[in-house]
Amino acid sequence: MNVLWFTGRRFDNFCSTTQSALANGIIEQGHHVHILNPDEQGSHSEKKWQHTGFSLSSIPGLQSRKLSKEMKKWIQKKDLEEETVAIVDWRLLIHIHGELEKKKIPWVLMDRSPPADPGILSLLQWPVWKKSWKRVDKSNSAVGFTVSESHKKLVNTKTNTLSKKIQILPAGVDLELFCLGAKDDILTMVYHGRLDKHRGILALPMLATKVIQSGLKIKLHLIGEGDCYSQLEELGQIHDYIEVQSNLEQKKVAEILSKSHIGLLPMPDTKLWSIASPLKRSEYAASGMLIFGINHTGHRFSGNQSMDWIKLVEQYDFHDDGIKWMKSLDSTNLAKMAKSARLFAEQNLSWNQPVETLVEALKSQLN
Repeated sequence: MNVLWFTGRRFDNFCSTTQSALANGIIEQGHHVHILNPDEQGSHSEKKWQHTGFSLSSIPGLQSRKLSKEMKKWIQKKDLEEETVAIVDWRLLIHIHGELEKKKIPWVLMDRSPPADPGILSLLQWPVWKKSWKRVDKSNSAVGFTVSESHKKLVNTKTNTLSKKIQILPAGVDLELFCLGAKDDILTMVYHGRLDKHRGILALPMLATKVIQSGLKIKLHLIGEGDCYSQLEELGQIHDYIEVQSNLEQKKVAEILSKSHIGLLPMPDTKLWSIASPLKRSEYAASGMLIFGINHTGHRFSGNQSMDWIKLVEQYDFHDDGIKWMKSLDSTNLAKMAKSARLFAEQNLSWNQPVETLVEALKSQLN
């Protein structure tokens, strides 16, 4: 099976981890994967997959359209092999699905997140998102992938797409890369990912300050880039218990997590975050970290297992409840809960099941 993956995501940040893991999983099952995205040609030379890079418009709102136009030309020029199937991001589907169907290439829709850009860009993107899911609903065979049950319900409610055409593909974790290590002596909290205001990031330095003022010794480590980075960097220069770093290689992030105690999920209870399946949540668990965050469906693991290593609170109680909870922790229960988190990850969070789900769906398109 030859898999063409058309995506607008770059592979040089945290957001590409899911795609990399799924692509590698498909390849490990004996199939060929060709990634087509905005990364520079040649930048994937060390990867297992084939890659074609396209230029991207610098104008927000026009990027997907320009990228799609280049992809359409590529499809038109290519004589594609038999047993070829495409994975297409929702931002691109409505622009290229016609060319795929002319070439008789079956496709599936990949939706890792509905429109998330702030302001007017989001308003422009929602109609595209709905039209893409409508293509799935009208197709005789195509299916679409969401990240959670809540995400699936949103698609069904907003677009009337048949439930049987929507499959859930949650984020997994690399259990070899992210693992339980010897923890630092000082209680260490970590957040890694986009450092954007709409993610609730600015609540984290205040949490650390209030914990310090309560008498506990603690460190806060923030890793990533975003519209809050400069502000957070300034706070890091003022307070020695706050460390802020730009994007790091995944291996380095894994090393930091393995030594840390608490992974933070500050994303608020909004439509976007309540349907998410944040990859960092699984990486925290695999690293033997306790999890502290805002209480909503996007931050909860599914199932009825007892998970005393997760503490989710209401947004208005985030600081006060966080302090109380951290004061209740000692070295004994920290170690016990760290092992419980790791065990849960080993039993529930590997990439094996998501990869199997995706491969089976792709095969079914070729039958």
